[in-house]
Amino acid sequence: LSPAIAIEQKRPSHSPRSTVGTVTEIYDYLRILFARLGQAYCPDCDVPIGTQSADEVIGKVMAHPSGTKLHLMAPIDVRPGQSHENLFEELRASGYARLRLDGQTYPIDALPAIDRRRRHAIEVVVDRVVIRDDARGRIADSIENALALGQGILRVAHPRADVPETEWPVDAHSQHFACDACGRSFEPLAPHHFSFNSSLGWCPACEGLGTQIGAHPAALLHDAKKSLAQGAVDLWPRAESPLFQRMLAALCRATSIPADVPYDQLGAKHRRLILHGTDETWFDVPAENHATGAAFRFQYKGLYPALDEASRMSPRLRGRLEHLVDEVECSECGGSRLRDDAAAVRMRGRTIDEVCRRPLDLLLDDFRQWKPDAVEKQIAGDLIREIRNRLEFLVEVGLEYLTLGRPTPTLSGGEMQRIRLASQVGSGLCGVLYVLDEPTIGLHPRDNRRLLGALAKLRDLGNTLLLVEHDREVIAGADYLLDFGPGAGRGGGQVVAQGTPAQVLKKRTSITGPYLSGKKAIPVPTNRRMASAGVPLKTEPRPSGSDNPRSGRTKKAGSVRMAAVPRVGRMSAAPIPPGGGWIEIRGARHNNLKNVDVAIPLGTFTAVTGTSGSGKSSLVDDILHTELARLLHRAKGLAGAHDALVGVERINKVIQVDQQPLGQTPTSNPATYTGVFDLIRELFAQLPEAKLRGYSPRRFSFNVPGGRCDACEGNGRRKIEMHFLADVWVECETCKGRRYNPETLAIRYHGQSIADVLDMSCAEALVLFRNIPKIRRTLKTLCDVGLDYLTLGQAAPTLSGGESQRVKLAAELSRPDTGQTLYLLDEPTTGLHFEDLAKLLDVLNRLVDLGNTVVVIEHNLDVIKTADWVIDLGPEAGDAGGFVVAAGTPEDVAAAAEHYQRAAKKGRADLHRSHTGEALKPVLEAGPHQPRAVHDFTKDEEPQADDLDPVDVGREVKMPWEADGRRWHTVDRVSRGGGPCRWDGRILAEVVDRIEQSDQFSPTDWSQRGVVEIRAAKKSTGWFFHAITGEEWLLKMKFRTGRGTFDRQAVVEQLDLKPLNEMPELPLYGREPRAKCRNLRGPWQEIELRVHSHDEIDRPEFWSFVDAAVEGFGRFSMKVSNKPSELMPWKALGRKWHFLRKGFAAGREIAWQPELLEKLCAMLEKATPDGQFDWEHKQLVHRLPAGSDRPWASVQTKKPDGLYLWLYGPRGRFALGQVRELGHRPQVIAKEGRPDMVHIRFRGPADLRRGDLAAFLVEHVAAFSAEESS
Repeated sequence: LSPAIAIEQKRPSHSPRSTVGTVTEIYDYLRILFARLGQAYCPDCDVPIGTQSADEVIGKVMAHPSGTKLHLMAPIDVRPGQSHENLFEELRASGYARLRLDGQTYPIDALPAIDRRRRHAIEVVVDRVVIRDDARGRIADSIENALALGQGILRVAHPRADVPETEWPVDAHSQHFACDACGRSFEPLAPHHFSFNSSLGWCPACEGLGTQIGAHPAALLHDAKKSLAQGAVDLWPRAESPLFQRMLAALCRATSIPADVPYDQLGAKHRRLILHGTDETWFDVPAENHATGAAFRFQYKGLYPALDEASRMSPRLRGRLEHLVDEVECSECGGSRLRDDAAAVRMRGRTIDEVCRRPLDLLLDDFRQWKPDAVEKQIAGDLIREIRNRLEFLVEVGLEYLTLGRPTPTLSGGEMQRIRLASQVGSGLCGVLYVLDEPTIGLHPRDNRRLLGALAKLRDLGNTLLLVEHDREVIAGADYLLDFGPGAGRGGGQVVAQGTPAQVLKKRTSITGPYLSGKKAIPVPTNRRMASAGVPLKTEPRPSGSDNPRSGRTKKAGSVRMAAVPRVGRMSAAPIPPGGGWIEIRGARHNNLKNVDVAIPLGTFTAVTGTSGSGKSSLVDDILHTELARLLHRAKGLAGAHDALVGVERINKVIQVDQQPLGQTPTSNPATYTGVFDLIRELFAQLPEAKLRGYSPRRFSFNVPGGRCDACEGNGRRKIEMHFLADVWVECETCKGRRYNPETLAIRYHGQSIADVLDMSCAEALVLFRNIPKIRRTLKTLCDVGLDYLTLGQAAPTLSGGESQRVKLAAELSRPDTGQTLYLLDEPTTGLHFEDLAKLLDVLNRLVDLGNTVVVIEHNLDVIKTADWVIDLGPEAGDAGGFVVAAGTPEDVAAAAEHYQRAAKKGRADLHRSHTGEALKPVLEAGPHQPRAVHDFTKDEEPQADDLDPVDVGREVKMPWEADGRRWHTVDRVSRGGGPCRWDGRILAEVVDRIEQSDQFSPTDWSQRGVVEIRAAKKSTGWFFHAITGEEWLLKMKFRTGRGTFDRQAVVEQLDLKPLNEMPELPLYGREPRAKCRNLRGPWQEIELRVHSHDEIDRPEFWSFVDAAVEGFGRFSMKVSNKPSELMPWKALGRKWHFLRKGFAAGREIAWQPELLEKLCAMLEKATPDGQFDWEHKQLVHRLPAGSDRPWASVQTKKPDGLYLWLYGPRGRFALGQVRELGHRPQVIAKEGRPDMVHIRFRGPADLRRGDLAAFLVEHVAAFSAEESS
């Protein structure tokens, strides 16, 4: 066999230090290239630096025009331990007559007083010369003397009579590797100085990460495409302000920042000044009308320092600024990750950071156009060739839009796989077996041919390629096919057909062949939910900016907008979405998006398409999802740059179903993620044998001690640390991979233990639990999304990205649906065969049929052709993309592509090219065309004859405590762990007998497994005695009696129960007393005892205590019966009770004033003029509309942190987006079989004024009344 290299489809590295450049090793070549051919620049002065000989310095000085007066000076430093006086004496003795101190020249005999606490700039004036040819000898001697005295550094001052000496221009010359302008010295740079993974090269502030936590620039800018004078900075005053323009001119004049250059084209130095300020520098703003002098002066703090100061002013202001915080570029290195001298090195006019930010296609053009001379070829010819070869392959496999600096954690699995492939191709190996897992993931059909060409080139080098693939075009282009089946998981594993593609097409046993031949196909629906929008006639980019940058209202020009339809030219019709409206993203300009407007129809299945890198993820993930999650769910994170998001009020929640792993450890699996394992554990805990042993659902968890195998901690495998090698996981020799201990595995349901259930496939488990509806629902959904072969306990790290995404999708589907949810999926067809694709489409359409909206980023044409609406971005990747090239039904997009082709032939292409439309047209024509079936949800909910709730399992078996409870608790006495209890059973029997002598109690309740209870004859009075019988060594008894019946210390002394430390016969320890007395809320007192032996209670003191407790309970029970208002003041006080400062949890400050409740009640009263309040509850005030016997609104009045308003309304009528501006952190809570509840918290009057609460209350009560009347 040939050496084999597997390039898997797995998530990229999570390390922020890993980039496209490091993975492909191109960055390693660049480091060497910059170290060998780079020109060093001073990072402070932005001038080239290098070494000079004395002759070169003399030549530069003599190059000044003849007659130029110069002062040749040598800088001097005071040596450690040397005084200024000693230094000046040495210079005087050497014959020097003048010194320059802090920019001012003095005779050496008349120097001013020196402040030893300050650092002074001391320069020896070696000579004062005039440039003439005949003076060259003298000048050369003076320069050499100055270089010797200044240790290789010479300063040349240009005397000017019109300015003070301290402002004379000074040139610096150095024989060292140093900057001539500022004199800073530098060390020669080697390749390791360009590595951000080494302390020798990384930026000391961020240690090579290139990022820090701060306010994201996108949140501070209105539009990075604008200049400062046009109002690019959102936090600055309006650009139209004359005063602002004068201040901006003063700032730019002093700092050399160009005010007319777009912000995103400013250099890193200028951007840093804008973001971080200019320290203590003052800027003079000239007076108006050319008057002399400055009108006023100001300092510029910078955006970041100003925000930092504002965040410290008040907690509320800090909360308002919280959403601005994100991961931003390091303020020291500007995101280059490198130390400043390495980051400043340039090669062919670009720094290494600028090279790493170039799209790969443009970078490839740079290297192709580079014609190295003989010296460069000798130094770096091999490096240039290696870089060029690797860049060519990256571009060939459709990754031209990436950059070398792109962190690998931000890449998709498909992108990462193709990058790994490029690094292998770059190695130039031959005779190798390459195993690739779905290399087409994330590729547009347009790019498939390029990938096939690259793979063919790799094959032609003498390698063998083995691909796991589902793409139709790649399968058809293979030299040989192996078709596995016939089913999935345990139902597969056989080669059902093999041969060339043409041979496989003819094999009847093939699963794939019929789809390749066209005999089987996913149908094109004829009943799409959206009508055709017509063919766009013209596409124009939306104008940048807006009239009012802060208003979110955008000035529209050059486009026609009809009924909120996407702004892609003129439409022949304005279709109405099933969801009643659109959600619009306006002015999207994040990354490469070209300030576009996009509208997504609600209640539809929408596909966002386009070539790889065209801006799909920027639009859907970075803008739509991030902004909706922030608005609806208060998630952190900053959305990409855009003007506004319209239509949020129609959305209840947003759910992103991505391909991230379910978890990183073997303890995470499909069963735990979907929640079905909780239901299965509850079911096992209800089995008679489990009840008998006292097992709770916790016992059947492998994540906590108790029922799991302690040797492997429930993993089923043990990790063997190999120190210098990768760790190895081996099967646990104790449990043999079963995860649980033998006692837990002994509990069986229909012959299957909990470990057997985890080893079952979803399909097998569905058969086992077919009559348990709660479990059946989730398992059926897992099967519906094509995961019937997946075992419930399969470790999450072993799942592919596509499988993880479908598990998440199944988890969402199995939850009770609330409607009005926006689901976002990124390439859900990853890893799916044609057979499974139909199942997935059925599930996604099921979500839409429930009133939700599904948006998928997709390249699979079988999915795109079935969508209700398509938004196609492009036309190309990177900067050549970012436009909406077509929007409409799949037929509209195909028609737009055809229209473009006809126009292009005539030389007047007024539309962008739609590559998706071109690929879609033949697929739509091929069909078949048939109506899409609407899912029958009533059939799913139909109960089966033998359906059971998990809590009802085993109920027909009468447990021992139900058959003879007294015997179970006093004689059998089984502990919670299943073993025998060691405390004396006579204790409980005699105590109960003593209590039962009183006639004020109902019969003793022995029917619970671990608790014996005695209650008052009147149910509302509550319990008197509880005995907790499940502990092994001690019986815990609780007596509830009237407050004041016992003194806390006296009752402990009376019962005289020794601490556990004084009982050597018990394996328990503790110094606290075993008798405790505490006061409960209300007029009650509780005494808790923990006893072991009969001798401890067989004493007159104990029976006296029991009798006193019984008497105290009776006395207070009578008081409660006669005067209930003393115990329930809300009944007597009514309205007044809810305004009192009583009834709150003790020890917490009440954060709201009674006036807040008055104002809220007034608003509720205004919304329901003829309604009435119900004040007779302890914590709630209900508002009932006229003619209704059930509350419409409830106010919770005894929470210290605010008033809580609950509004009860019809299901699905109100979305979270409609109430997000009301009060503080509003919620819409939907539960199956119950009305929706709008929950709003108010902390003060300001929260009542947020949004239009009064109008919403009127709207809500109208919906409530309409439902009541129907």
